[in-house]
Amino acid sequence: MGYCALEKMRELNRQQYGIDATVQIPELPECPREYGREALRFVRDCCVDLKFDKTDVSRTALLDNDGRSGGKNCIPYNMERDLDRLSFEAAIGRFLASGSREDAFDIYYCYCEIFKPFGAGYDATGLLLEMLSEHEVNASSLMMKHRDHYAHSVYVFLIGLAIYKNHADFRKAYLARYGLKDDAAGACHFLEFWGMTALFHDIGYPFEIAHQQMKAYVCRLDKNNNDDYGFAPYVSYRNMDEFAVSRLGDLNELYARAVIERLAEEYLKRTEVEPYYAQLKLEKTLKDRAIHENPAEKDYLYMDHAYFSGLILAKTYLARHREITSYEQIPFEVLDSFCAILLHNSLFKFTMRGFLHTSEPMRLTDKQPLAYLLMLCDELQCWDRASYGQNTRGGIYAFDFDMTFPTPHEMRWVYYYDKAYEEKVLNAKSYCTMLPTGYTKKSGAVRKDRSKFVDDIDEIIALKDVIPAFEPNVKQGDPSGVIEAKIESKKKKTGLYLSDSNYLNLYEFALSLNGRYCDVSTPEEMTKAFEENLSLEYKLSNIAQAKGFASQLEKIGCFYTDRAVDYTPVISFADLIKEVGHEHDLETIAESEHDRWCREKFSLGWQYGTAHRGKIGGKDDSVMRERTRLHHDLIPFAQLPKEEQGKDVAPMEKMLELIREYDGLTIYRMED
Repeated sequence: MGYCALEKMRELNRQQYGIDATVQIPELPECPREYGREALRFVRDCCVDLKFDKTDVSRTALLDNDGRSGGKNCIPYNMERDLDRLSFEAAIGRFLASGSREDAFDIYYCYCEIFKPFGAGYDATGLLLEMLSEHEVNASSLMMKHRDHYAHSVYVFLIGLAIYKNHADFRKAYLARYGLKDDAAGACHFLEFWGMTALFHDIGYPFEIAHQQMKAYVCRLDKNNNDDYGFAPYVSYRNMDEFAVSRLGDLNELYARAVIERLAEEYLKRTEVEPYYAQLKLEKTLKDRAIHENPAEKDYLYMDHAYFSGLILAKTYLARHREITSYEQIPFEVLDSFCAILLHNSLFKFTMRGFLHTSEPMRLTDKQPLAYLLMLCDELQCWDRASYGQNTRGGIYAFDFDMTFPTPHEMRWVYYYDKAYEEKVLNAKSYCTMLPTGYTKKSGAVRKDRSKFVDDIDEIIALKDVIPAFEPNVKQGDPSGVIEAKIESKKKKTGLYLSDSNYLNLYEFALSLNGRYCDVSTPEEMTKAFEENLSLEYKLSNIAQAKGFASQLEKIGCFYTDRAVDYTPVISFADLIKEVGHEHDLETIAESEHDRWCREKFSLGWQYGTAHRGKIGGKDDSVMRERTRLHHDLIPFAQLPKEEQGKDVAPMEKMLELIREYDGLTIYRMED
């Protein structure tokens, strides 16, 4: 199992080039938590032959040169597919190590490049990838309560991968829903549609930010304007009848039909409501979701970002798939994914159950595994979330999480709190609600031997379906022991630096850096050189070089930021290295960049080798290099020829130029 094409390529290299040690498959990235290790193992061990072409004999035998690497027609097509998956795996490892939104970007990017849910090329997905991160970091600080949703969605995605791999009952429910076997094809199917569900479930959050900002501002001005009682002014959205329109008609009507069709078979049978009435009621509810024309229902107290996520994804998907001309042509799995997103926040939990006159949670037997899993993972992911809101920034939250699977039919959750703040932790609401020692409800009812955190999840989805020992009757103690909150010393994460930007221009940086190598300069030329010639591995390599600039700067006592700070700005490296004590700064940066590049190559299975050198008229055989994955520069910086050392210096001057051009950032010295 694992990477079949890469293993076959090693044997072909042995036959063609007479070299044994080629195409090394690296060890899995290290991860201290089991859920992370299981997510990585899922990608490697379960998703075999992801996106392979099995119809072309030459491609299955790896006799073609249809794949890309550093250029076109260098490697077999299916070899590129394995390298795409290996790149995805490596990106997950980087994110698990850092938790940063820059590394979260890589996972979004990998998913979109591999599956192309909204079309090929960055233009098709760029806005979706950047909009949420940029908007919530810049705009959400005025809200009373707000925490990160960008990296959050990636964590949700990874928890889901671990659950699918290890929980037999969930996996069985998913495979039954789509008529799949428990094999690699089933795992690849889950990776695609769970990725669509988890990674984009909060993409509509900017709409909620504007709504909550206004309420927060007014409530701070006048304490009598308590939004719990509906006194605070609020933002609503007009022209929704135009925004919700598509070539298939009103998306509110489409979603009402899709949701009720999915709930009618099982869930609605546990209520006394007929599907026809439920669909009419839901359609009316959705049309009022952002307008709030019925203040009596107090829906206007909240703006449901899940509703906007559903609209944005449906509109984007239909815009990229012009061949779809009717509701029936929308892929079954895509509608399942979009409906899960629509339901995950408050629509199912409060509004729908309100007009259905039921408190029934969603069950795994309701045949909506994506919706069930999204609600579960969304609730579980409450650790390591950047706090932006005014009342949230000082809060105490878990810094890490783990999930274990004692048997194939159950799971356990562990949350870790920082020992450095132990006194605050012991009194923090987030910590106390996790303890299985009991709690008191607002009504005064006392619950003994129970965790409020767990019970709140069980109100939405039936936990007994995935944790058989769980006791759903809150009047009794819960013997399941599903949750544990620990206080431990927090270890420093890797990949976090002083340099900071409120913008994600990584793609533009990568485009320009690659343009320098290709000797092209216009936006059109740079886009073509990047999108048409490079494989995912090489695209990510350019992105990594752009991200690595923060690390290189710290090596010489500098950082960049878009905030005004009282430090000396660096205008030019050429001027900086003329100053006493800075004479070797460029060499330091170049060596650091080379070391980063070597680590990147080794993490993807490259090895040192020179067999490809001088093979074609005295020039290197680039095809041989890419097929064997041997590179002559994978040696210590000091051993490189001077001209090769210079190649690591030039990108840094280019990055200085790009940072000023794209971000309006400034580079500063940490000290004079």
